[in-house]
Amino acid sequence: MGNDVTPLEWGRLLFGPYPPLFYAEIAVRILMLIALLLLVVHILGKRGQQNLSPMQQLLMVALGSAAGDVMLYPEISIGYAAMVLVGVTGLTIAIEKSASHSRKFRDYLESRPCVLVQDGEIDMATLKRERTTRRELYAILRQNGARALSQVELAILEVTGEITVVLNDSKPGKRDLIDYLRVPGGKDPPATAEPGVTADRVDAHS
Repeated sequence: MGNDVTPLEWGRLLFGPYPPLFYAEIAVRILMLIALLLLVVHILGKRGQQNLSPMQQLLMVALGSAAGDVMLYPEISIGYAAMVLVGVTGLTIAIEKSASHSRKFRDYLESRPCVLVQDGEIDMATLKRERTTRRELYAILRQNGARALSQVELAILEVTGEITVVLNDSKPGKRDLIDYLRVPGGKDPPATAEPGVTADRVDAHS
C-alpha cells in the first residue's frame, strides 16, 4: 500500500514527511491567517472581544478548526480558509441580526437569563436544568461578597454563562455560606435562607 507508515521513523516523527522548505510555507500561512483573523475580530467589533454569545462561541470553534488545518496541511489553500473564515463570520452576524428582530428566535438561539436565587431561596429545578451545582453557586455568591443566602436578593444566570449577583442590605445573623467551611466535614447550607436575619431584627437583639 502506498500509504504505509514505518513505525518509529524519527525523521517523520520530528520533522514531518514534507521537504524542509515546507517550514517556510507554514510561517507564511501563519502570517496570512493572523491577518485574516484580525479582519474577523474587526468585523465582530468590541462586543466580540468580551463575553461571547452562544453563536459567537460556535464561530470560535469553526474559526479555530479552519485556521489550524490550513496552517498544517499543504493541500488546503489559503483561499479555502479565507472563504470559511469570512463566510462563517458573515453568516453568524446575519443570524444574530435576524434574532434581534424575533424574540422567539432569540430565545431559542441564546436562551434567556435564568433566576437561580431569589430572596434567599435557591430554585433547585432551574439549578439542575442549567447543570450547576450548589457548591459552584455558593462559590460565586461568596466571590460577590455574600456571607449568607439571606443577603442574596437575586442571582441570575446570564446568557453569556456568567452569574450576576444582587445583594440586599440585610445583616445576616448566621453566615451560612462561610461558617460550614470552617468545620471539617461540615454540611452544605440549606437551599433556603434561615428566617430572622434582617437588619431590623439583628438590631433588636443587640
